[in-house]
Amino acid sequence: MKKIFLALILVAGCGDGYVARVGSDKITAESFKNRMLDVPTYYRGFLETEGGRRQYLEGIVNEGILVELARAKGLHRRPEVRDRIKALEDQILLEQVVEELKKGPLKVEDPEIDEYYENNRDFYMHPPRVRVSHILVPSKDVAVNVLAQIKDGQSFSKLASEHSIDRNTAEQGGDINYFEKGDMVPEFEEAAFEMQNIGDLSKPVKTPFGWHILKLTGRSTAGSKNKDEARDEIVQFLSKQKLDELLKFYKKKFNVRVNYDKLPNIYPPWHMGQEAEQEENGR
Repeated sequence: MKKIFLALILVAGCGDGYVARVGSDKITAESFKNRMLDVPTYYRGFLETEGGRRQYLEGIVNEGILVELARAKGLHRRPEVRDRIKALEDQILLEQVVEELKKGPLKVEDPEIDEYYENNRDFYMHPPRVRVSHILVPSKDVAVNVLAQIKDGQSFSKLASEHSIDRNTAEQGGDINYFEKGDMVPEFEEAAFEMQNIGDLSKPVKTPFGWHILKLTGRSTAGSKNKDEARDEIVQFLSKQKLDELLKFYKKKFNVRVNYDKLPNIYPPWHMGQEAEQEENGR
């Protein structure tokens, strides 16, 4: 989870081995390390430095001070706050139990994958696909400048890591992997499929996300996914089947009852507000 509630890292009574303390709550070295795991990859180099870790720790301490202030004001006793804490606790428990189940009841073995693939080969037919790398920048001027650098012989991968604002792909040199028509926004897709030869570059392409420079790195004709290509998809499907069966069992064990007949009279929080506003405007 990207942001873990501060109470989970401010651990009370953990002996003398702490890196900071806010009131009676202590931030242990272990909890500080765990917190650092949550930062984006591009920020991790900063935490390699002592100054970076010092600044990051100061931020955690400042958050701790504000949490103490909230407690002093009794905010943690408010029903809406308690509901949110309960929801966060449930989410963490959910993530943990799913990880445990993946090692046991939900684990998918190789023979299961083999059998499913052999019985469902037709399902894994695919249309033509292309593989591209891209560099996403905020303006056309920047895109034109970067494209000129590529044509001058500079590394596409290096320029992607330096300039692309799509940080998820920038660290892989802009690689998006294979995709088919319908997977991307139309402007991006059209430019990608227009390129014919491996290594081709597109003109700057505008999409709702910014300006892209595309490089064709792979192309495949219509065909079928092999077992290795389909593996993750098969595992996900079979795990879902196992989870559905597991949930049926525990619904009985935990005596679950769901009153769907109550739903017609339960509206989203904004629904009544809209009705009230319409009623007010009609006066």
